[in-house]
Amino acid sequence: MNNQLWFIKTKGNRPDDDIDPENMKYLNSLIKDTGAVVVITSTWRLNSTVAELQALFNRNGFEGEIIDKTLDLRYNGCGSCILRGNEILYWIQKHEDLIGQSYHDYKNYVILDDDSDMLYWQRNNLILVDAYCGLTPNMAYRAARILNQSKYTRP
Repeated sequence: MNNQLWFIKTKGNRPDDDIDPENMKYLNSLIKDTGAVVVITSTWRLNSTVAELQALFNRNGFEGEIIDKTLDLRYNGCGSCILRGNEILYWIQKHEDLIGQSYHDYKNYVILDDDSDMLYWQRNNLILVDAYCGLTPNMAYRAARILNQSKYTRP
């Protein structure tokens, strides 16, 4: 939700928890258009509770609901790295009751991230956000198409 252009515009004179209002506007629009809820996968999750993340986003104009955050599984004790895509998969597997179907069949989610450390089969759910400009209207539109795919599927 932050990006290089926002940093340049504010000349670095912004609190660490300040979020680009344009990016937030596009995220709010996406949530309004789809009814989506949010699971935080970014590094912000590492030192914050879900309630603290909700408060942070709310202070910055967020109009949605953060329901959870993924676990940090990056290191499995042997020092080998785990992709963020695995953390997302683990969350989906553990919450099949919440999503209402087996993780094998679950396709109705979007990953908004500026990093591509996802699993190959998640490629159709990933919107790679540009670290320079952040979330754009086009990216939010593409995300809405994924989340609302049943509306666009021919019978």
